[in-house]
Amino acid sequence: MSNNNKKNTLPLTEALVFDIVEYLLNNKGFGFSNEISYHIVDNKPRRYTSREVVGILRNRPMFRHAKSEERHGGIRWRLDLPILERYLVQKGYNERFEKMGLSEMVDEMKKRIIEQTVEVIKKHNNQSDINETYNMLSVMWS
Repeated sequence: MSNNNKKNTLPLTEALVFDIVEYLLNNKGFGFSNEISYHIVDNKPRRYTSREVVGILRNRPMFRHAKSEERHGGIRWRLDLPILERYLVQKGYNERFEKMGLSEMVDEMKKRIIEQTVEVIKKHNNQSDINETYNMLSVMWS
């Protein structure tokens, strides 16, 4: 029975990765390190520390620094979806990710990003300022 239980539970660091991914998906793929840390530690105070949260952000490939002039909440992080998907396949966590409903959230985020990209291109297609269009797309995709 304990062997079966081990198959159904994630190691603590991987559970933290899933918690951070879920937070970022609920926040349009972005979050500041302080906000992420406060959210995780407040919701699971006996499980994680703020240092552990920041350590995971820094040491997992699917969490990337995002462009931001703001520093009110530490470094701005973004979720890199293609790397997340490769990570899940490599670790064998696809099924768990789907059971948690996170794969649908990823699909919704992809659709939203594509729709926003199309809107920016349509809106700025007739304008001569290609730099403005590029900058808007750059902020959205990075």
